[in-house]
Amino acid sequence: MTASTTRPAPDGLRARNKARTTEQLARAAYEILSEQGFEAVTADAVADRAGVSRRTFFNYFPRVELVLQESVRGTIADLIERFHGRPVDEPLHASLDAVLDEPFSDEVLEQALVIFGQAQTSAAARHYLQEARDLEAVQIAEALTERLGSSADPLQVQVVADALVAAGHRACAVWVERSGGVLDDTTRALQLTLLRRAYQHLFTAFAPVPAQQES
Repeated sequence: MTASTTRPAPDGLRARNKARTTEQLARAAYEILSEQGFEAVTADAVADRAGVSRRTFFNYFPRVELVLQESVRGTIADLIERFHGRPVDEPLHASLDAVLDEPFSDEVLEQALVIFGQAQTSAAARHYLQEARDLEAVQIAEALTERLGSSADPLQVQVVADALVAAGHRACAVWVERSGGVLDDTTRALQLTLLRRAYQHLFTAFAPVPAQQES
């Protein structure tokens, strides 16, 4: 009689299980955030809400803040993938405008309503947003470096990445204020409009002012 062995899960099944657990943890974190605020989002609370162990939580997210950034990180990754699909000789602002052709997912927009709303009164929320900006800038800087090639000026890349993130966050903050906490077709369209306007302001802010002709 031979000893039984445990076969490892196929790669496809393992990936699906990992994605499912990641989603459960992210959803649990935002439920707690919405109900109790940033200060209540702890590893123990999220793990308990998601029905996993504390150890499992840290296997997926080394820090609590990262679980809250999961959906946004995925959204930016999707935009970057579409950005890489644009012609390499296309101006950066044209490529960015081309990929911003539809509002973000309801999940991301609902989370933005909660986070930016709480940032008015919560130091923890403001700290989270600052860290989120830094991480988003890293993603965008990597994409710009890949697009521009090895000759890219690192300073230029980082300045552009930081500016894009800052403009995006400012547009989101304005959207949260104007939306009144409501997510519907009108406010979805408003979010995209404000985001594209913010980037347009960024692109034209330092453009030469046309000389006035003498009458």
